[in-house]
Amino acid sequence: MSLRKNPASNWKVYGIIDSKVIKRKDPEKIALSLFKSGVNVVQLRYKNCPSYKLVGIAKNIQQLANKARGVLIINDRPDVALASKAGGIHMGEADMPLRTARLLLTPRGIIGKTVHRVGEIKKIKFEKINYISVGPIFATPLKKTLRKQGVHFIKKIKRHASIPLFAIGGINEKNLKEALEAGADGVCVARATPRAKSLIREVERYKRDSN
Repeated sequence: MSLRKNPASNWKVYGIIDSKVIKRKDPEKIALSLFKSGVNVVQLRYKNCPSYKLVGIAKNIQQLANKARGVLIINDRPDVALASKAGGIHMGEADMPLRTARLLLTPRGIIGKTVHRVGEIKKIKFEKINYISVGPIFATPLKKTLRKQGVHFIKKIKRHASIPLFAIGGINEKNLKEALEAGADGVCVARATPRAKSLIREVERYKRDSN
């Protein structure tokens, strides 16, 4: 896939609205804040949420994305992405096959996938996906069952990836540069979404200084 035609090639900070993180906070207000801060893409990650409720939330956030010229990605739920007219979906290894998910989206629908092992990227190398998130790079309470991979894992995956790669897991202002130096094109954040603006500045500063 040509990066010039791939929306993910322009993303710097990928904001994740996770129900476990935000708890009772309003996801729509958080999405609005992220778009205003300059984030291009927001993922809605609500595990075990009834479809009727999630579709309503997603539709409202999609309206915000349209106004901000941003992208809404739905985690793990192609049905919700389709019903809300979201920009795309994000899938894990145990989710629906990517080829099946692609059939449920519009031709321009964006698909992303999480990669936890080198073997996974080799399997999906020929799938029509737009980006991958790689991790967890650093320790994070959101993925207690997975050990941190470290920045060397980014380097390993980068050798096999021809699409944008985003580091995920415990990313903050202190370690962001390490992830970018290892080859990440951008970073995904869930707990650090309130600091999205400063993270974007750090990514821009690194890319400016490294050119």
